[in-house]
Amino acid sequence: MPRCTEPTGEASPAQAVARVVEAVHGLPGTALPGAQAATLARALGECLDAESVTLCLRLPLPPTGDPDATATRDRVRRYHWGRPDRAGPDRPGGDERRAAPDDDRATAGRSDPDTGLGDDQRFLADVSVQPAVAGERLHRWPELRTVVRLLLADIQAQLRAAEAGKLVGRSATRLADARSRAAGEIERQRFQLERDLHDGAQPHLVALQMSLAVVEHQLGVGRTAEAAHHLDRLRQLLASTEEVLHTTATGLLALPLADHGLVAALTARLGALETIVLDVDPLLAGRRYPPEVEATVYLACLEAISNAHKHAPGAEVTLTLRSSAAGLGFEVADTGPGFDTGGRMPLHHLAARLAAVGGTLSVRSSPGEGTRVTGFVTI
Repeated sequence: MPRCTEPTGEASPAQAVARVVEAVHGLPGTALPGAQAATLARALGECLDAESVTLCLRLPLPPTGDPDATATRDRVRRYHWGRPDRAGPDRPGGDERRAAPDDDRATAGRSDPDTGLGDDQRFLADVSVQPAVAGERLHRWPELRTVVRLLLADIQAQLRAAEAGKLVGRSATRLADARSRAAGEIERQRFQLERDLHDGAQPHLVALQMSLAVVEHQLGVGRTAEAAHHLDRLRQLLASTEEVLHTTATGLLALPLADHGLVAALTARLGALETIVLDVDPLLAGRRYPPEVEATVYLACLEAISNAHKHAPGAEVTLTLRSSAAGLGFEVADTGPGFDTGGRMPLHHLAARLAAVGGTLSVRSSPGEGTRVTGFVTI
């Protein structure tokens, strides 16, 4: 590619702009953003008659749940070009492109670049040009700076779109996995219910059928006194069968939950435990939610408390329940040692249960800070 030179009459800012645009846009239509950035660094270096050009594109890190950290940290993708004809023992040259993953770095602030390029809303990149006299040409050519900024914005948008596509793919995979686990859990509970009915209620139903047959036979032969006696037995079997069916149904849901609601059930289950503090919103007193929501939140609270007792024995655990116009929220917080989540989502099966009723779950923990399991169900 023809080289732009120092503006001494042989070249002009307009020529530099045209050649930079031609270099980047002249790439094949399938050129990746990294190849475009590397080509831009080379074209810019040749137009400025520089020895080297380094472009450091800044891309926001994925959300971490910490607004302060998200606002102050970026990932840097670096592209470097050095002039081959000026390479020597102490100055290596040649085209060089470094990209993710080896060159993705988190940074908590800007470096000391020769030039920072951005628009009114976001900071795009650091541009380092050597020697300094070549960098001064970029400062004196506002047209070239504007074009470079536009090209960098396009490259950055392509990189962010590619990363968004990867995130969507990973989210779809996690969603399919959660659905598969939820389906497996539903099937397991179905088999459990089937077994409970077979082992508990079925013998009572068979006994009822046999007792009815006996009463029918006795009435048919005129033995009314014996039939009356068996009717008493039949009433007892009916009461016993009703109790068995109720017990089977409440094997999944606690009796206070089915009869009196979430607060009553959790109070009955946890109120006597000295290591647990209940902090219940007064607005929840006597309030009922759909049965599937109450059951899911009830089981989620118990499981989170069980995990706290398992991993932080002796620690104080606080269960908080809150009601709002948007829905029902809960939090299980312990004063235990905490742990490093490593960016993963613990209790993923519990999150899947909540998602099935329109809820969300988050787990926040770090060493020495305890653990907080927070859930919310939109009503």
